[in-house]
Amino acid sequence: MAENAALEISYENLRVDLDILRLIPEEMARRRHLMPLSISQGMLTVAMVDPGDLFSLEDMRLHAGMAINPVYADKTTIQKAINKYYRGAYLLERTADAVSQASLGLIASNRIPGAKLTQLAEQPPLVKLVDEIMLEALLAGASDIHIEPERDSTRVRYRVDGFLHTFSNLPKHLAIPVVSRIKILAEMDVTEKHEPQDGQIIRTIGGEEVNLRVATFPTTNGEKVAIRIIGKGASAVALTSSGLTEANFALVNRLIARPSGLVLACGPTGCGKTSTLYSILSLLNSDHVNIVTLEDPIEFDLPGVNQAQVLPKRGLTFAQGLRAILRQDPNVVMVGEIRDLETADLAVRASLTGHLVLSTLHTNDAVGVVTRLIDMGFDEFLISSALSGVIAQRLVRTICPKCKAEYTPAPEILESVGLRSASGLTLYHGAGCEDCQFTGYKGRTGIYEVIYVNESLRQLILRKAPEPEIRQLLKASGYVSLLEDGLEKVEQGLTTLDEVLRETKASD
Repeated sequence: MAENAALEISYENLRVDLDILRLIPEEMARRRHLMPLSISQGMLTVAMVDPGDLFSLEDMRLHAGMAINPVYADKTTIQKAINKYYRGAYLLERTADAVSQASLGLIASNRIPGAKLTQLAEQPPLVKLVDEIMLEALLAGASDIHIEPERDSTRVRYRVDGFLHTFSNLPKHLAIPVVSRIKILAEMDVTEKHEPQDGQIIRTIGGEEVNLRVATFPTTNGEKVAIRIIGKGASAVALTSSGLTEANFALVNRLIARPSGLVLACGPTGCGKTSTLYSILSLLNSDHVNIVTLEDPIEFDLPGVNQAQVLPKRGLTFAQGLRAILRQDPNVVMVGEIRDLETADLAVRASLTGHLVLSTLHTNDAVGVVTRLIDMGFDEFLISSALSGVIAQRLVRTICPKCKAEYTPAPEILESVGLRSASGLTLYHGAGCEDCQFTGYKGRTGIYEVIYVNESLRQLILRKAPEPEIRQLLKASGYVSLLEDGLEKVEQGLTTLDEVLRETKASD
């Protein structure tokens, strides 16, 4: 044993036989800093921080029912191995393998009675499998889970930092039971497979209380499920730490210092518009201000703010809710999204009658908001009178700090995007490592453009000035576009040129 204990295993040459992980519980592996590797000649080889720990050796011998062959590995190597092999797709696939079609009593048909579906969904192996799918999503830092039935398998994908990654491919026969389990948790109709459904799950997963927004959608291969993960303990990110520059932060402060007016956050779905509005509400929140919101859904809990959920099936739409809110003596009103002319008209008129109104709108950039409102049927006078300002934004992935590396781009590439073309300019990228799942990125930050509507800009809006003329005026007053803000973050080493161009090319 002493000779074997002298051997040292590094993470690079560590090899794990997945079939033997069941012999040593994960809790023991983490508590005693050890990792089972393989079985040979009736002995279980285990990597340990302390191969001479007699208590751990005896504990493992009793659990595994065989002799232990300890080898040395440092603590970091063992922790990384535990995180990789006890968790993740390996665990999910092993759990799925235990849920055979025979064990579920499934018939080779999609026509399973509702009572049978409910019975399937309550079976312990299936309960464990769905719990693992949700837990692994949280551990991966995912914002969304996608469960997608395909011709020969059931694909599980997680969206991490804005990008979808295939996490696991489960056996095809698990599609109906897994979807049924999720639908029961979300209080949906488990027998309805041909109409989209929406639901919600609030539960504690991995010690964290989370809100899961569930949506099903019928496809040719079965029902697809999309789950948005919202931490119940989540809070609004401070604007100063969201990627907003000092100059843009000062403009935002000027916008919300006005007692009335319409402030819009714009950009595509998933770019962080609502998070920006939450951050603004946090700045405005005080005992002297009555803030009322109308949201779909309520993503963060803001103490001191009166938050309401849109319920269209019960007659509470954005427009109807906004009418009711204006009878609640509000100082500040947040409308989650302007989706139609009626809601937009109410928001504009509320901003003209002494209220600060915050909302979101889908446009590519800040300048496009004026055109969008005109297209919706608004008179230029109303827009110029009501609109205080616009915040356009995108989310870009940040370079992984663990594998951040320098490189010198070609001068012609720098010139093509307007970066200074001096030779030797150093930029950064992520080389890829285990910590970032070899993507080179970890986390996201915002890039922004902020328009403050002053008198000069109001005059251009009144006379329907074309967008190029509006941009020319803004440039003269120090306006920074999304692309320019992104390029500044590229030079600072926060993100990459590819990432900024990917997010801004539609608005360039």
